[in-house]
Amino acid sequence: MFGFRWKCRICGKKHDSVPNCFGIEAPWRAFVPDDEFDRRVKLSKDQCVIDEAYFFIRGHIELPIKGTPNSLAFSVWSSLSEKSFYQMSDRWDEADRAEDAAYFGWLSSPISPYPDVLRLPLSVQTREPGLIPLFTITQSDHPLAIDQRNGITVRRWHEMALAVMS
Repeated sequence: MFGFRWKCRICGKKHDSVPNCFGIEAPWRAFVPDDEFDRRVKLSKDQCVIDEAYFFIRGHIELPIKGTPNSLAFSVWSSLSEKSFYQMSDRWDEADRAEDAAYFGWLSSPISPYPDVLRLPLSVQTREPGLIPLFTITQSDHPLAIDQRNGITVRRWHEMALAVMS
């Protein structure tokens, strides 16, 4: 359908297939000027704490791609309460953490091409160790929630990939 040839910014390799996961940089840029980063932000690949007062976790929002076994994933950030953040952190390496109740969070990353996604309410479900949490949009009438629930076509996946990569 579309000819894709792209170079990954992480591994540096060139690829011919349509990507099905897009990462979003940590949420700190919206809160902290670059020159204050070292003093105010604690950042790992999965967690971000700003000023010891704002807590974020990285997870995936997955959109099933109709007619395929694949999903389009957005690797994004959710805010959590301090209590939820530390409870999740304490259980991070536990084999049974996928059985934990879901946490409540707010989407804290933009997702192109969806409008008005910042502060959408989320269910944050931990999964077994080695997998990052799965985020489910709980505002059922938002276009992102509808696509997460109903899936997207292969054509829509390709259009979204082109839009994100442009």
